[in-house]
Amino acid sequence: MTAMITFLLLTVVLLAPFGVVAAITSVSHRDGTLRLHASQFRGVEHDLGAVRTRFENHPVWPSPGVLGERR
Repeated sequence: MTAMITFLLLTVVLLAPFGVVAAITSVSHRDGTLRLHASQFRGVEHDLGAVRTRFENHPVWPSPGVLGERR
């Protein structure tokens, strides 16, 4: 009896996140709030280009400024 209850509890705990995702997905699909569009990701290409040119000009990561122990 204890094994059956443990199995059922474990099954519910493992399947609960999928139920939450299904509920959020259905609500967002109905409302149209979590829609993804290609125009949302156009700025990422610009940001990656800026990072790429920064590391082409200065190929090392900047140091924090304080190199020794301060008291």
